[in-house]
Amino acid sequence: MLSTRSVRVLVLLGFLLVVPSFAVASPIVFSDFGSDAASILDTVNAFRGAIGGANNGVAPGSFSTGRREIGWDGGGAAAPVLVDMPKDQFQNRGAQFSPGTTTFSISGAPDPRFGNINPSYTNTFKAFSEPRLFAPTNSIVTEQTFSVPGSKIPATSTAFGAVFTNVELANTTSIKYLGQGNRLLGTFFAQPAAGGLSFLGVAFNKGELIDRVVITTGNTVLGPNNGGGINVVAMDDFIYAEPRAAAEPATLLLLGSGLIGLLYGRKRSAASS
Repeated sequence: MLSTRSVRVLVLLGFLLVVPSFAVASPIVFSDFGSDAASILDTVNAFRGAIGGANNGVAPGSFSTGRREIGWDGGGAAAPVLVDMPKDQFQNRGAQFSPGTTTFSISGAPDPRFGNINPSYTNTFKAFSEPRLFAPTNSIVTEQTFSVPGSKIPATSTAFGAVFTNVELANTTSIKYLGQGNRLLGTFFAQPAAGGLSFLGVAFNKGELIDRVVITTGNTVLGPNNGGGINVVAMDDFIYAEPRAAAEPATLLLLGSGLIGLLYGRKRSAASS
């Protein structure tokens, strides 16, 4: 017969299955800034190392280790500007972009680094991995959800990081990490590096799962305006831990409810005997 204490412990375990988001988030933050790619490379590589394994590229399916990266550089320097990137452009790397009303662009020829929007951006923005950059062009908010690479099957990750260019103002450019059920895991800010590069990456190692990231870039949409109090920011490499299929909340609820029901039945049976 189970003791009262054993029953309580097992019921608690069942409850945690039903409500996994009660666990306390444990973020490991990687943050750096500098004038060029070389000045932040050590921190970017440390983040890659913390994720572990190799870059799995565009290989379909989920791997037990490794990461995915988006460098935006397909086609090289001769590739034209992609003015309205399809939201599933990088589905082969397990990335889906939103909101649906946002226009996302990848810079390209003939004016690199979004010179097509503002000629001054050619000098304002720098690339971490040459030659192309990425940005929302009618908003300052980018959302990324995860899928099993090569499919639209929902997935989660345990780490996400991004390189930003021209972060001038503190506490403006940020990444918000959200778990399943829209649970906030934390909001973190990129360090300023006017005309340079900033890296911000966060890894979670206590079982937290990232369902979605919300990225805010600067305080003004890319355009003809720039100057005091205005900070336009573009992005380069995205790096994130291998996306793996997300457990359905209904499945967790069923498992947790079943365990609680089983324990309750055993307790009643023991009491009646």
